[in-house]
Amino acid sequence: MINQIQSVETGIQGAIQANKLEPGEARDLRTQVAQLDRAAEWAAREGTMPSTQDQQLLAQLDDVSQKVRADTGSAFLIGNGADGGYYPNGYGPTYPGG
Repeated sequence: MINQIQSVETGIQGAIQANKLEPGEARDLRTQVAQLDRAAEWAAREGTMPSTQDQQLLAQLDDVSQKVRADTGSAFLIGNGADGGYYPNGYGPTYPGG
């Protein structure tokens, strides 16, 4: 999980350098990643993590990763455009709040 967290952080950094993320959005994403990193490091120190907690943290990390990909336009798109657009995989016409 820690390697995956570092990968998402690297993606955020790359998006910042490419000017594909607004500073506020990048800050919010980094805050979420930092919270997940603290939880993963705590679990590593304790030596164990219940599988439900592990799955929850991975799902949260995947959500942040999807947000980075969606915000930078690097998510692959699905749909045929019939409902007004194409959407990053995993999101429909109501994401984010639209």
